[in-house]
Amino acid sequence: MRNAGWVIALVVAMVAGTAAPVHANKTIAEHEIEKLEKELSDLQMKQATFAAVKVARKLYEAQRKLTGEESIHTQRRKQTLASAMQTAGDHAGSIKLYAELLQTAEKLNGPDSREALYALMPMVGSYWSQNRLDELEPIYVRMAAISKKLDGEKSAAYASQLMQLGTLLNARNEYSSAQRVYEQSLAIHEANAKTKDDPMLLSGLQIVASVYWQTNQKPKAIAIYDRIISIVQTSKTMTVMMGASMLWGVAAVYHYGGREDLAKPLSKKVIEMFEKEIAALEKTNPDDPQILSMLGQLGMNYRQLDDLANADKALSKAVALEAKRGGFGGWGSTLADLKRAQGKPKEALALLEKAQAELTKIAPKSSTVYNMQIAEVLRQLGDFKRAEVLLTAHIASLEKTYGKKHPFYGMSLMSMARVYMTSGKIKQAEQMLRDSLEISERELSLVLKAGTEADHAVYFSRNGYQLDLAVDFGLGFAPKSPSAARLGLTTLLRRKGRVLDAAAASLATIRSKLSADDRKLLDDLASARTQLAKLTVAGPTATGEADYAKEISKLEDEIHKLEIQVGKKSAAYRVVSQAIELSAVQKLIPKDARLIEIVNFQPSDPKVVYQPKYIPLPRRYAAYIVGHTGDPVFVDLGSAAAIDAAVEKFRTSLSDPADTKAAANGRALHDLTMAKIIPKLGGATTILIAPDGTLNVVPFSALVDDKNEFLIKRFTFTYLTSGRDLLRLNVKTAAQGGGVIFADPTFDGAPVPKGDAPKTRGRRSADLASLAWPALPGTGEEATEVEKTMRGMTIFRGAKATEGEVKRVHGPKILHLATHGFFLPDEPPPKGESAPPAATYENPLLRSGLAFAGANKLSSGTDDGILTAMEASGLDLWGTKLVVLSACETGAGKITNGDGVYGLRRALVIAGAESLVMTLWQVDDVATKELMSGYYKRLKAGKPRSSALRDVQLEIQGRAEYAHPFFWASFLPAGDNTPITR
Repeated sequence: MRNAGWVIALVVAMVAGTAAPVHANKTIAEHEIEKLEKELSDLQMKQATFAAVKVARKLYEAQRKLTGEESIHTQRRKQTLASAMQTAGDHAGSIKLYAELLQTAEKLNGPDSREALYALMPMVGSYWSQNRLDELEPIYVRMAAISKKLDGEKSAAYASQLMQLGTLLNARNEYSSAQRVYEQSLAIHEANAKTKDDPMLLSGLQIVASVYWQTNQKPKAIAIYDRIISIVQTSKTMTVMMGASMLWGVAAVYHYGGREDLAKPLSKKVIEMFEKEIAALEKTNPDDPQILSMLGQLGMNYRQLDDLANADKALSKAVALEAKRGGFGGWGSTLADLKRAQGKPKEALALLEKAQAELTKIAPKSSTVYNMQIAEVLRQLGDFKRAEVLLTAHIASLEKTYGKKHPFYGMSLMSMARVYMTSGKIKQAEQMLRDSLEISERELSLVLKAGTEADHAVYFSRNGYQLDLAVDFGLGFAPKSPSAARLGLTTLLRRKGRVLDAAAASLATIRSKLSADDRKLLDDLASARTQLAKLTVAGPTATGEADYAKEISKLEDEIHKLEIQVGKKSAAYRVVSQAIELSAVQKLIPKDARLIEIVNFQPSDPKVVYQPKYIPLPRRYAAYIVGHTGDPVFVDLGSAAAIDAAVEKFRTSLSDPADTKAAANGRALHDLTMAKIIPKLGGATTILIAPDGTLNVVPFSALVDDKNEFLIKRFTFTYLTSGRDLLRLNVKTAAQGGGVIFADPTFDGAPVPKGDAPKTRGRRSADLASLAWPALPGTGEEATEVEKTMRGMTIFRGAKATEGEVKRVHGPKILHLATHGFFLPDEPPPKGESAPPAATYENPLLRSGLAFAGANKLSSGTDDGILTAMEASGLDLWGTKLVVLSACETGAGKITNGDGVYGLRRALVIAGAESLVMTLWQVDDVATKELMSGYYKRLKAGKPRSSALRDVQLEIQGRAEYAHPFFWASFLPAGDNTPITR
């Protein structure tokens, strides 16, 4: 008979805590275990996570010696140790222990037992923390299968497992699959619900509505939200607190999603419910603890409606009640923020100082908690001296508690920088800002190396102001300071396009290209990084002040050694792990060249200290110009709206060879941009340009100067997503093969009918299903011409030009792709709407790509004929010297301020390609064939890559029939400009 009681006892013990059975006659070993239990409990109460691991390990070893490995008590201790390691960030170690617990459960009770299910449950946390999503799927699928077998396919337990599986699919951007799983789970909850306000049913409805909202299925989301509203309003058993909170949650989705027409009525209803309940409780039970919380939430609802007077009334009442009861709930600081919004900073200051005094009485170690808020009010009042004193004390307290590398410490330095800026102490402000940004860079590196793609997006969303501040500091406070320009450019190099770099060069991507032994190195590295991140955030309390610096240093040394080992195995890892310093980038700028790094940024008014309602100034473009040596030069280019409008006109003219306004529109855009930059180039004509915003899709060579000449006649342009790309290009890898050409694919008939989009693609299949790909016989001729010049290249034509064959290439010297390219823009939101809060937006790399054989059929499976940019980023192109994208719109991509262009151009650089040639609009077949033929002849003759393209473009432009930039300006060179010699 299977030992069914084994895991039940284990689970009961996990729930009950860590207390061991006490016997009258205790052995020495039992006394030791009891002592260790108390020590562990004390450490856990203090959140000393790292010290807790050591004690939990001793406890496990002591129990194992006493009762044996497979005893219930020993397994419980192992569970405690695994959990402690997980909390401390040692996920590799915790997974190993969880696997052993699972093995024991399977041995004693079978692989499909409830005991095995319970052993699987805690394991998933460590996989989530390491972003090992592919390994999570079989675990969740197995958990669901076991629950389905044991509990039944109509059980609430099985529905809950499906919900967890849906969460994983959602995190993997498999929205269609996630939606189906969520809907299946909801259907089970619907069938099981005894009442319409069943908590599990309401939870399922909220989740499904959120998925609909996030995936832009707003009508379906609103229908479910309407149902939730109806349930709350008609329920006879739901408490007012719960019902009002649920309505407030729906109102928040609408409010932050730009649907004030739907949000305001709900907020008013929430206010009505709270006011009625508060009045009733004050009569029947004035000491009810819910009254205080309701008053606070009532005030916040009024604030959301901009009814500051009633918000003041409710929050003031909450603060008075808080004082009467003698507790401390923090509503005073909420009221203080409201007072600032009302233009009453002195009242806000008094409230904050009172809150500070009350908190200090009950928690002396928290005596500086409110210093940052008080300093901000003092800055508003012009009392800079006192603000400095308070922030200095707070910084010292944070240093003692967390150390100088913690994000909280960096935030306090940023606050001090703002005080210095406002008071006119610019040098001190610059130093504080620099130190704060260095800490942010360290934090960013940890987030990008250990977090998920969603973590990265959230981090950049929350901390985007840091780049704006660094750039704006040079514009508004230190326009003539070379060091301020260096600070701004360094920050820009560290932020621009970094999210995509991290996503495509993640450990998961690198892992797939390594051997099993080398993957073990990555596991160890991921575990060490996570521990460092956890320890950094926890501060000295995790280990004790005496051991904190020692533990940090130990982990950093371990990570450094592992990074060296992984770097030897992976060129991609060597790239992503490089430190990003301006001096390192400058060394890689050719002596006769200049780097132009453009940024679209949010300026701020240095005179405005506080705004109750943030009103942003119009965005601007700026450029940093820097050479091989010397300080960068900052140039304010002006209004982003004006430049974006000029870009739109220029690109419209370029895409039509009959348009006679191309020169005039090119001159207009030149005057707004390059006319301000050229005087700062020091005579350099070799330009490395890293645009931003809409300027990413501008062929600068086709701009027209004040002499009515195209800039191509004066300059050689090479495009970069960021000057940081130069660090990537410095990591050289030998080609693994010769040249490969894909041309004239057989797209196979008509597209599939609408509604029959394959389920496996899910995320863009509806858009792709509406596209038909006509044959491209001209690309076949192009391939023949290229092969004549570059002998020995392998050509895949017709039915052989498949997506699968592209994915099978490994570092060819040259990869030439002559086929249809596409860029699918987002559907604009309905008028009055904007993105919902924390929306999981579709990855931009899924909106651009190339079509290959079979694309019109869009068959299911991995080779469906469509190579998205996301898939392209995973190609093995390390060692590839040149990728040519001879297709329409391949250079285009989602234009995202601060993150450069998402699209094939960036994806292929991430995949390892040294240089690219790509197109910005649909190109003429005849002109393309001539251009490609001339380009390859010049490459074969040893010309630098960008220079070879410029030469053939000048030759074509010189012919009357091809003089319009439509014929020659579409092709842009990106990456390495040296000759192809290896």
